[in-house]
Amino acid sequence: MKKNYFSKKICFLVLYLTAIVPAFAQSFTDGIFVLNEGGAGSGNASVSFLANNAEQPVNNIYATVNPTQGALGDTAQSLSFNGNYAYIVLNISNTVKVVNRTTFEYVATISTGLVNPRYMAFYDGKGYVTNWGNGGSAADGYIAVIDLQTNTVESTITVAPGVERILTVNDKLYAAHQGGFGYGTTLSVIDPVSNTVSSTVTVGDVPNKMIVDGDFMYVLCGGRPSWGAPETDGSLVKINLADNTVVATTNYEGLHPANLEIDTTGNFYFTSAADIYKAAFTTPETITEIASLEPQGAYGVYGMNLIDDTLYVADAGNYVSPGTAYLFSTTGTPQGNYTVGVIPNSFYKADSSLSIPVQQGNQLAVYPNPASGQFFVTTDAAAEVAVYDLTGKEVLKAKYAATGVNIANLSQGMYMVKISDGKQTTMKKLIVK
Repeated sequence: MKKNYFSKKICFLVLYLTAIVPAFAQSFTDGIFVLNEGGAGSGNASVSFLANNAEQPVNNIYATVNPTQGALGDTAQSLSFNGNYAYIVLNISNTVKVVNRTTFEYVATISTGLVNPRYMAFYDGKGYVTNWGNGGSAADGYIAVIDLQTNTVESTITVAPGVERILTVNDKLYAAHQGGFGYGTTLSVIDPVSNTVSSTVTVGDVPNKMIVDGDFMYVLCGGRPSWGAPETDGSLVKINLADNTVVATTNYEGLHPANLEIDTTGNFYFTSAADIYKAAFTTPETITEIASLEPQGAYGVYGMNLIDDTLYVADAGNYVSPGTAYLFSTTGTPQGNYTVGVIPNSFYKADSSLSIPVQQGNQLAVYPNPASGQFFVTTDAAAEVAVYDLTGKEVLKAKYAATGVNIANLSQGMYMVKISDGKQTTMKKLIVK
């Protein structure tokens, strides 16, 4: 009997394609990314994905999607989004991995010009990465300025030691000096047009997280730890963004707070050791412990983020085995837990509506729409944005930045958005939900 070699080849091809397509066809939307730091020096950093309503997360998605790229790297510090891309800062690897934010397919590696990189922000087509510099020096902190078109470091900005979190607010960059190998007490205010430090703001000891609410920035300071010679209490510092002056400081005796988060109703949350606290901005001195990881035997909370009224809390466990993500409501009610990667440190919302939609020509548009909290514009130009209510009253005006336009203070309803980028002006409807 004649053998059908052709049919066997077809079957083999079908089986081969069936095996490889899922890895490349996966779409990571409508869920939560978990950044797993991995053990220092172990090269086992990873990203997990917890889809909405999923029973278990999908772990190590970077290696699954990019089998020819090898491991993600050593010590994943932070994850940032800009347009269609996600940027993973790898501290000990001294690199930033760029991937598609929806498919997680590899795009590029930024490796030259980074020394102990920490966090990343964006402004007008540029990326700004904070760097501790060489661990043997206390005076070489800097911010690397990255051209996002070529994914290369084009210049640097010298700043105080131990620069960590960085945030884009209006037309400025704010960088917190947690201290790195020491103990910092300041924020640097940076002009992204001239790439210079325009001023500094003195806050509390060891500032570790910044949040903007309306016209004010709130800076959570952890205070010096017990081995910090001398130990100091943590604090919450309120800054008026109009002139960058400190208008209030609330001290938290005996606590070393971290992981500041806010909701849409005027409350904020933070952690200290294994405990989670809640307070109102109107009475920041009155805090309530709403939950604790101590029943799980945790050393302490390693990271926490508030996403869609759920607190995602990272437990690093023994710092060698896979860690755990615990979920709580904003009242502290447990919502479940999941096993993720080694040393989970932060959580990020995956939302397909935040990627840049395909446009005809150079048409300007706003997205997502409806929007809540902020919206974006499909442009890399220095655009002017004005928002009007249906009576024609201007309720918001801002220069557009890559971090979007903050609409947290707008009431629900329909608005008109005027966008001018120097080449064209357009009006778009926007629904605030």
